[in-house]
Amino acid sequence: MSKKDEYFAMMESQIKKWDAEVDKLRAKADQMSAETRSKYDEQIKAMRASRDAATKKLQEMRTASESAWQHMQAGMDAAWASMKNALDKASSQFKK
Repeated sequence: MSKKDEYFAMMESQIKKWDAEVDKLRAKADQMSAETRSKYDEQIKAMRASRDAATKKLQEMRTASESAWQHMQAGMDAAWASMKNALDKASSQFKK
């Protein structure tokens, strides 16, 4: 398996994990009061937007040449970091 294939497999796996985590947060938000739920709905919406951006970047990388995808990796890593930060922030707030 090439480095490119390994990277894609790792990123796709991570995106699936994030989706599962967001779904868990969504289920918790559904059990909250309407006012609190509205606040978390906005965070979940932002997380899904970050996830969508990461998925789009990953798809762009998939079609790139072997050398070009390595240059695009920085953008993917930035999208990954954004999603992770949003998920960590929301998770910590749910625990309060």
